[in-house]
Amino acid sequence: MIKICPEHAGSFDCTPFCRICEGNQEYESNGYLPCNRFGHCGEYVEEDIWHEEVGFCVDCSHLYYDHKLDPYTLEMAR
Repeated sequence: MIKICPEHAGSFDCTPFCRICEGNQEYESNGYLPCNRFGHCGEYVEEDIWHEEVGFCVDCSHLYYDHKLDPYTLEMAR
């Protein structure tokens, strides 16, 4: 099923570097989306959980909201 990319919500500011739609504004859904810390944790999470946790897997969401991640780089805070 084709869906609108949740990173851009249908706007045309998407780039070829988008992990989800690769600049097409739409993607073929398989039920999973990459965690926003994709380069760090590599997890794919169910779409419902991805939306509920604001783009993170559950573990990264806890790190983010416990202020253990730098909000700009998503690296572990020092």
